[in-house]
Amino acid sequence: MIKNYITIALRNFSKHRIYTLLNISGLAVSLAVATLIMLYIRQEQSYDTWIPNAENMYRVYRQWGGGPGGSAWTPPPLAPTMKQLFPEVEAATSLANNGQILLTTEENKSLYTQLAVTTDSSFLKVFRLPLIHGDRHTALNQPFSAVLTQPLAQKLYGQENPVGKTLRVNDKQDYKITGVLAPYAGKTHLEAEIYYTDPGSYFESWGGNNPETYVALHAQSSIDALEAKVTKVATDRTKEEAAKYNVKYGQLPDWKLQPLKAIYLHSDDMGGPFTIKGDYRNSVILGTVAIVILLIASINYMNLATAQAAKRAKEVGVRKVTGASRQELVTQFLSESGLQSLACVPLVILLAYLFLPAFNIVTNKHLQLEWTQWIDISPYLLMLVLLLGIVSGLYPAFFLSSYRPVEVLKGKGLQRDRGQFLRQGLVIAQFAMAITVAIVMSFIYRQVRYMQDQELGFAAEQILVVPINTPEAVDQIQALKSEMMQNPRIAGITVASSLPGTWSPDNMFKIAGVEEDQDAFMYWTDPDFIKTMDLQMIQGQFFSWQDYTDTTGRSFIVNEAFVRRYNLQNPVGHPIGSSGQEKLGTIIGVVKDFHFQSLQLKIEPLIMLPNLKSRGARYAAIRMASQDIRSTVTYVENFWKRIEPAHPVQYSFLNEDFSRLYDNQTRLGQTLLYTTLLTIFIAALGLFGLASFMAEQRVKEIGVRKVLGASMSQIILLLGKDFLKLVLIGGLVAVPAALWITNEWLANFAYQITISPAPFLIAIAVSLVVAALTVSGRAIKAALMNPVKSLRNE
Repeated sequence: MIKNYITIALRNFSKHRIYTLLNISGLAVSLAVATLIMLYIRQEQSYDTWIPNAENMYRVYRQWGGGPGGSAWTPPPLAPTMKQLFPEVEAATSLANNGQILLTTEENKSLYTQLAVTTDSSFLKVFRLPLIHGDRHTALNQPFSAVLTQPLAQKLYGQENPVGKTLRVNDKQDYKITGVLAPYAGKTHLEAEIYYTDPGSYFESWGGNNPETYVALHAQSSIDALEAKVTKVATDRTKEEAAKYNVKYGQLPDWKLQPLKAIYLHSDDMGGPFTIKGDYRNSVILGTVAIVILLIASINYMNLATAQAAKRAKEVGVRKVTGASRQELVTQFLSESGLQSLACVPLVILLAYLFLPAFNIVTNKHLQLEWTQWIDISPYLLMLVLLLGIVSGLYPAFFLSSYRPVEVLKGKGLQRDRGQFLRQGLVIAQFAMAITVAIVMSFIYRQVRYMQDQELGFAAEQILVVPINTPEAVDQIQALKSEMMQNPRIAGITVASSLPGTWSPDNMFKIAGVEEDQDAFMYWTDPDFIKTMDLQMIQGQFFSWQDYTDTTGRSFIVNEAFVRRYNLQNPVGHPIGSSGQEKLGTIIGVVKDFHFQSLQLKIEPLIMLPNLKSRGARYAAIRMASQDIRSTVTYVENFWKRIEPAHPVQYSFLNEDFSRLYDNQTRLGQTLLYTTLLTIFIAALGLFGLASFMAEQRVKEIGVRKVLGASMSQIILLLGKDFLKLVLIGGLVAVPAALWITNEWLANFAYQITISPAPFLIAIAVSLVVAALTVSGRAIKAALMNPVKSLRNE
């Protein structure tokens, strides 16, 4: 019986080669795209899942008011306190992001790491990562010990076992290598190259917020109960410490535990020292797009199968007369759809390989399709193929098997419009989905362009950013600044703790007229910051060099958002000071608001302070006056050897750094652009096949109309207008869906574009043009046919 089903299916494929080819092409393209999206989603969901005991590991974070998001910055005493007081905690550790550091071996080989982490002796008790060299249980027990990843160990020492050797960090402190981690079995949100212990790296205060805290819990621990206990202890100890320094906190946060496996995908609105994070919404959007593409390809099959009903009606009638049951006929037609789906699998594999490089570029991933990946996803792919075959063939199977043999063998019941309404509905659904994706994609593109082109409030162009590695470098820069400024290609130099687009610390402060201490973002800068960054003063003045050397905290600059937040009528001269400061200073100036964070976030209150030595400068910003960027950068590189001779200079451009804040949205928009083109292409394939079949069905009608004097344009209009109506209706159906999705997406941005009719009209117009071109080719061919040939049998 099965052999018979396959034989009939193959015979039918051979008989209708063009329609079979259209179906297989559409299914193959959609399945190839779905395969890559499935690979992407599986990798996104795999972060940290491979770590031993991951199901019992959590990151501690604080949350205000029960709202979304929170902060993963935690006070240094939190980890040891949790281990000491709570029996649920098996181990607890602190991790601080030290960014790039310079490593130098005993053989004087140096390189920068991309990410270095300061931790404690409990790190490998929480993260039970295997080591290929060293003992996991004792590797970090001693101060100034270091554990390297295998790639870093190979860069520094080749195949040699480095355990016992000494590494110098930032040309200051020596660390003994006590272990080398085994290659990671998967992705992680940490991805540090070196973990090392430094007992003096934290200021042990409950008001601090430097490291992240991770805990490993005993199985079956109550998370809610532990969160309540942590909140109580942290709140009590914070208040006790605050009372010693006359600090009055307002609302204190609740403390929560975030599962390790959820950190990567669910930290988009979570502040913290580690910036490697994904966005589950991207996976949802791409997963939805994959479903849309598969549905469009499935609809193609349904439309073409039901459109050919009249041609197969007599086959159904004869088989029923000879004893075939309806169940057997349904099985036959489902077998055909299933075979078509299976037949496209080799093409799916080929297309997936061809699409993969472009997909990796667009998504900024390094996905691979080796045998291990195919083995991993093959069950899901085969399940998807069979499911697509069943979904595609289900309605046609029941539709075709419903014919009554007496009617079809007498030529009745073969009216052309049977199933027409369903086909029309499916075409509308196809283009509604394709146009929805196109509209959403255009708004994402416009929003990204809006953020990139928006006036930021500072001049980001031609500013060279050089990281500062040592405190001594700040004094060197100030001492040599006048010499560098003599170069006509240099327009300004400043040093600061933060720059727009980089991480900005938030700290507590006192302000006259407000009883409780408040929290705000803070910049420590030198007096040249305003000139170099081209900021504008609204009131008062910026720091002087006398302010820069003052250590008493007398002078503060605030932005307009700060003035609005605290409703300051006369901000200049208003008393303000850091928390714990005995004598308050004053606000000496108000700077015009500028975007120091992504445009996803509204401009928050910002305080600027002049005493860099109390906080430390992390960046030097150099404004270039010359358009000759290459020679100016070369000059800076050579000059920097006098400032930090032990550190090879590294640099970036501020405008590029700020634009990278929108990389995630840019990649999403690019991905949707390509998927939009694919959805329209697959929908057009189905439309072409349907138009071809309709033209064949109406060949005699066309012949009669031509004999009666119909022109070619009238014939083309006759065949095309019905399809264009369906596409237009599909566009109208897409409008409310696209509007809702766009509004939901734009709600994530504090500064957003206005929703205008243009993207809706353009997407519908382009779809109509594509549909017209698709149908017109087949319509022109039908219009050019000789009516004598089509009517000679009448």
